[in-house]
Amino acid sequence: MTTTVARVTDLDAIPDATPDDLAAAQELLDATRDLADHVWRTNLPAAERAELAAEIRALIDRLLPIETAAPVRTELGVQLPGRGSPLLPPMVRRATDGAEIGRVTFTSAHVGAGTAVHGGWLAIVFDEMLGGVAHAAALSRTAWLRLDYRGLTPIGTELVIEGHVDRIEGRKIFVKGRLLDGDRLCAEAEALFVAVQEWA
Repeated sequence: MTTTVARVTDLDAIPDATPDDLAAAQELLDATRDLADHVWRTNLPAAERAELAAEIRALIDRLLPIETAAPVRTELGVQLPGRGSPLLPPMVRRATDGAEIGRVTFTSAHVGAGTAVHGGWLAIVFDEMLGGVAHAAALSRTAWLRLDYRGLTPIGTELVIEGHVDRIEGRKIFVKGRLLDGDRLCAEAEALFVAVQEWA
C-alpha cells in the first residue's frame, strides 16, 4: 500500500542576506575551495608546509564562533551554492513539485584519474541532491544510494543534475536522479530515504 508522507516544514526561517553579504561569503567559499585544491597539489618542502599550517590555524581561529548544530544552516550558507560548504562542489538548484534540477561544476580538486571526476564525488553530489528531493516530502535519512556510471564526468564544465521522487511507500521515499553533460549521460542514481521524526 502506498501512502503519502506528510511534508515537514523547514527549520527556522533564515533572513535574506544583502548582495554584499553574499558576495563576500561567496569569495571566502571560492578561496577555500582553491586552497583545498592547492594543498593537495603543492610540492613545498616540509618547513614551508609547517609554516603554512600554522598560518591556516590562525585563520581558523578568526572564523570563530561557528555553528555547532546539525544540520548546519548559517545565515548565509543556506543561500550559497552547495549550502556554503567548501567540501561540496558549487551546486545551484531549484525545486519544483516533487523534483529538483540543478547545475554543478567540478574542479581539479575533484579529479580521480586523468581529467575525470572521482566517482566518490558523484556519490556525494547525488546524496546531496536526492536528499533535498526527499526532504521536500519529509525529514529523512539516506538508507541506500546506488550509482550507475554511464560515462566519464568532466571537470570545468557546467553539468545538469536532476532528481525526482519515484514513489512513496509509507516512510520510504524512493528517489531517482541523473547527471548530464549536455545530452550525454554521465551517471544516474536511485536512492531510498526513510522519513524520521528528528535528525538524531
